[in-house]
Amino acid sequence: MRKFVVVLALVVSAMTPTGAHAAQTKFVGGPLTNLEAKGAVINAQLSEVPTRAGLYMQQCVESASGARPTLCNEAAQLWISTATGASYAPTAAIAFKPTSSFISGTTTVDCTVSKCGIFLRFDHTAGPNLTEDQFIPITFKAGSPATVALPADEITATINAVAVSTRAPINLGYRQVSTLSAVSKSGATLTYASLSPNCALNGKEITPLKGSGECAISVTSPGTATSAGATAILPIRLTLGVQTIAAIAAKKSVKLPTVTNFGEKVSYKTSGNCSVKKNLLIAKTGKCTVVASAAGQDGLFAALEKQVILRIK
Repeated sequence: MRKFVVVLALVVSAMTPTGAHAAQTKFVGGPLTNLEAKGAVINAQLSEVPTRAGLYMQQCVESASGARPTLCNEAAQLWISTATGASYAPTAAIAFKPTSSFISGTTTVDCTVSKCGIFLRFDHTAGPNLTEDQFIPITFKAGSPATVALPADEITATINAVAVSTRAPINLGYRQVSTLSAVSKSGATLTYASLSPNCALNGKEITPLKGSGECAISVTSPGTATSAGATAILPIRLTLGVQTIAAIAAKKSVKLPTVTNFGEKVSYKTSGNCSVKKNLLIAKTGKCTVVASAAGQDGLFAALEKQVILRIK
């Protein structure tokens, strides 16, 4: 019984969050000690995960109390969230794969020498919130570390010339055809995929098929002889599409558009020196105000309500 109590105490201690606060998320998993230098897998389960945001699970070197780690293994990072494109859902069985050595920036880390561990923190959607920060120590078998893991390739991407990353989503409206551009630091050829039926992907052309919710695009580098493969997840927040009609010319007789860009029937009201009969605008010299209206569709596009002031000569 005494041996059992000692082991239990060690496990609880290993899983105690660092810092001045106690994170809400509870971590259960293992093994956490005497890990193989290469091919180690920590099977983890999270509970009581806050719903306000997702989490990042990282392998990092422990920093001073209260500070976030700066030396982390990007190749091992997982995104825990209900969002499209996440590595795991908060309720899933998680397989975390640390390595005994890795490169962070220009620094080579040896986890048989440095104090490494699993670092949990809120994801990009929570901003600079530190309340879920917690460090769970891990150790590797003594002896020579495995060959230093190659640094993960770095992928930068834009959508419509706006920088997008896991930490920086972009908003796109329903049927807003958009152009994706991406490059890898290694120069490797990239591949692309849509991770949700809410967005269609044709080559590098993205078309949102919904006006609410989200989708995500994955950009993958296979890696090279000097860099490990990597996948960047580009989150897209979907917004209602904007209905439009063709411009109305300032003439005494004008044929008005009958439908919007989304095919909704347009109705017109006028005031001033003009009137509408069916879809024909008849105007006299002076000021004419035309109000165009069209119904919207829930989850796709907003209603149209557009006022046009014409000055007829």
